[in-house]
Amino acid sequence: MSAKKPPPPWLFVLTGMPYGVAGAFSTQVMPNLAKHAGIKLDEIGIFTAILFVPPCLAFLYAPLVDIGLSKRAWLLIVAAVGGAFLTGAMVTPLPEHVGVFLFLAFIAQLITGLVGACNGGLLAETMPDELRGRGSGMYNIGNLSGGALSAGIAIEMIGQNYEPLWIGLVLSAMTILPSFAVLAIAEPPREKQHSPREIFVKMLREVWQILSSRSGLTGIALCLSPVGTAALTNFFSAMGDPYAASDDMVAFVSGPANVVLTAMGALAGGYLCDRYNRRVIYLASGAATAAVGIVMALSPHTESTYLYGVMTYYLVTGFCYSAFTSFVLETMGPSPEAAGTRYSIFVACGNIAITYVGLVNTRFDETYGVDGVVASDATMNLAGVALLAFVFWKFGSFGKWRHAPAARS
Repeated sequence: MSAKKPPPPWLFVLTGMPYGVAGAFSTQVMPNLAKHAGIKLDEIGIFTAILFVPPCLAFLYAPLVDIGLSKRAWLLIVAAVGGAFLTGAMVTPLPEHVGVFLFLAFIAQLITGLVGACNGGLLAETMPDELRGRGSGMYNIGNLSGGALSAGIAIEMIGQNYEPLWIGLVLSAMTILPSFAVLAIAEPPREKQHSPREIFVKMLREVWQILSSRSGLTGIALCLSPVGTAALTNFFSAMGDPYAASDDMVAFVSGPANVVLTAMGALAGGYLCDRYNRRVIYLASGAATAAVGIVMALSPHTESTYLYGVMTYYLVTGFCYSAFTSFVLETMGPSPEAAGTRYSIFVACGNIAITYVGLVNTRFDETYGVDGVVASDATMNLAGVALLAFVFWKFGSFGKWRHAPAARS
């Protein structure tokens, strides 16, 4: 850990935005585009799963950010290249060229996945433990709210029949421009340069160390569980019709409301994670997700249900993501060695969980409609919370309930 003063946590709001914009393209813009092109929700679920393959495998190529260039330089490069591919996907017509569209969006996800590795490594290297909850909250404001802002703008432009090229350029700008904030973060120098072979061997060693420790193994189990995945956020932009929600309503909920509420949730989650047991907080986020799903499943199909249900779900989503990042950073420990790679291992497991939960949820649409989708999400979260709470209690993996008071910065 560098002895220098840590960077202001709010900088990670901006550096997290490129990851959020690319992710929101796959989880909000793409479903909305596909819905307008007449593609069904169960097919959209498959498209989403395809575009989640790169985040699920990111740990395999995340060691790139530990080779050669600094993490700051890598972040600028991958944000620029990823933004260009987003523009290419946006100008590809649907449903005529689904294959080309998915290929370009897939590459955009593949490249921008390294933004997460860069941020995770920088958080681990520059933020002391007592500020990691705050840093996690700020990063997830950028990730979630930045993505929500870009998605809201894109969905509004889609509804207003703007040229796809202009929409793509806006998304590209929102991916590239915020990444320059990383230049204000003082990255600790690497002790020495490693060859690709050394980095790969180190990655395998890190994976083994994680899997061979109780803390790492239970952390992986938590990441792979359905708890706190907030998977329905990937489909809300395509779920407005069953609730008679207008395009303007969907754009408002996916954009401005999403920005504010996920930011509030992320700040609350980061605040609590710096004071209380991070694993308990994360399990609580899963229980809150389930509660929202249950209420939506039992409510009438009205625009008000969509408005208040989705808004509450977004609030909980920010809380979930902030708690996730906080407990991952805690599990990783303070060592800066291969921090980006180690962070990506946990995030990849989390993305695997988001993928399978989303696939399972959308399978219920054909038979049970939207109620089956939200009920499935609630059931999987509740089952995961119950099982993991028992496992953590049995193996003594919870730790202390309250952290020591945070140091002043």
